[in-house]
Parts: sequence; structure tokens; C-alpha cells
Amino acid sequence: MSAPESTRIAERPALTGAAPGADFVPGREFFADPGEAFGTGRIGLAIGPLRIDLEGLSAAQSGLLSDRFRPFVTSGAEANRCTVRLLRSPVASFLRFVPGVPELYRVGVRRSGPHAQFWSYEFAGSLDPADRRASVSLVEETGALFDRGLENFLRIMTANLIVERGGFLLHGAGVVRGGRAHVFFGPSGSGKTTVTSMSPDDVVLSDDLTLVIRGAAGYEAAGIPFGLAHHRIPDTSESFPIASLNRLVQSREVRRERLPRSRAVAEVAASLPFVMKDARQTDRVLDVIEGALKKIPVYRLLFRKDPSFWGVVEQG
Repeated sequence: MSAPESTRIAERPALTGAAPGADFVPGREFFADPGEAFGTGRIGLAIGPLRIDLEGLSAAQSGLLSDRFRPFVTSGAEANRCTVRLLRSPVASFLRFVPGVPELYRVGVRRSGPHAQFWSYEFAGSLDPADRRASVSLVEETGALFDRGLENFLRIMTANLIVERGGFLLHGAGVVRGGRAHVFFGPSGSGKTTVTSMSPDDVVLSDDLTLVIRGAAGYEAAGIPFGLAHHRIPDTSESFPIASLNRLVQSREVRRERLPRSRAVAEVAASLPFVMKDARQTDRVLDVIEGALKKIPVYRLLFRKDPSFWGVVEQG
């Protein structure tokens, strides 16, 4: 099955990499032999309700990731874990990045039933949610390309797995105040990092990507540890009851208005990364959003760059 139109490029038969200046799109022959493991190391991660084992790690990767993903690292042998095997890529690169040329981060996708394959500049990975197994081929063992490749694959994987648990990964900042989480969402530049910087005494779950998860007593928010160098990694792996979702709009005034359900669903759907571009997933994702928004109020929050927005957020 081919990739969506936005990422569809003719497959190339060789596994030695693309021609100079061209993209290399991994086909069936690539995923049949995606490379060898870096080593025998393993670490476990607890991210909201998800349990993920990273295996095939070299000694350098084990030390690096154990430190970086703290406090999400776990040694528990819990059920329903998803295993991700890290592999040395047999090619030097996948999608081409042109230095100095602005470009949205491209991700290729190919699906066959629940099984999915993803690739971008530094990685190519596959995910089988039914078997709870995944693998990712990475072009470097350590360094910037390794960091971006692994963390972007894990973000994509998390976004897909959490939908099956009745939740979603939102392009939003999560801030905990008084034991309850307020989530501030919107496109890049809407003010998510600004909100977290003006909440210095609060617990910040994320300034970029926040999990909305369905719990036994309602919906909760949690951070994810895949922050790269651009965003902060949360200090806690705990989840907190959600008080509100707030669509950020920068303004000279400060006020908040509740969005009607249909508008709220549309605003949230527009802020979900990785899962809304595939028509075969859209109905399932929309059902999940609608179920969540029956319980969670969604507001349009007009705010300026000072902490006064908390006055209206905490009113109700």
C-alpha cells in the first residue's frame, strides 16, 4: 500500500541509499531486512497507560536514554508492553533534507490493516499494535540524527497507540495547578511555551505535546519524555485530572469563552499530530475526541503575555 499523496515517491529497488539529492522511500524489501540491532541492552518506559520496552540498545544508547527519559524509566514486568527494537539502518538516509530551505517535517506512511510503516529523514520504522511490536532503523548510533530519528518515531508510535486506549496526543502544553491539569493547545506560535514560562511555580507536564488519557475516574493529562533539545522533558511521569482544554489566541485582552461541541471537536482534531492525515483512522480518532469532550470543557482563551490569564482559567 502506497504512502499518502503528500509523501508518495517512487520506490527504489536498491538498499544502498538514494541517488544523490533524492529521497529513499523504504519498500517491502527494506522492511523485510531492516538491519541488525545495535546491541543487547534494554530499558522500559511507563508513559501514561502505555508500557514500552526499548531493546537492541548499545551500551552508549542504554546509558544515554536511561538518563534522558528519567523519571519515565521502569523495570517492572507489566503486561501489555509494546516492544520497540532499535536497528542499524542499512542506508545512510531516507527523506532528503536540504539545509537552508524551510520545510515542514515530512513523514511517509504506509498502512495495511492495523500494521503501519513510517519513515522520515533519519528513521524508518514499523508498528504492529495487535502484536505489540515495533522496530525502527536509525541512521546513527548516537548524536543529533539518532536523537531526532528515535524520538520522532516514538512520538508517532505513542500518538497511534494511545488512540487504541481511548485517548489522544495533543499539540498542547500541560500545566498542573491545585492538583488539576489545564491544557493549552494550538498551532506553533500560539503561545504554549509562553504559558509554561509564566507558570514557574506549577508542575509543567509539557510545553509541546500532552497526552489526554482515559482513566477509570475520567480523563487525565500526562507528559511524554520525547522532548528532544527543543522542549522540556517533564519532571514527573504522573497523570492528573483534566480541568479544561484551552485553545490559545494571543490578544491584548484576557477572556475565555466555552466552545460549542462541534467547534471544540474541530479545534482539537486540528491539533492532533500524526493521526489525522490517514482517512482510514479519521473516524476512529473523531470518535475518541467526541467521547473525551463529553467530559472535558473546551474554551477559547484570549490572553496576553502576562500571568493574568490564570485569573480567568481558574474561575471555572
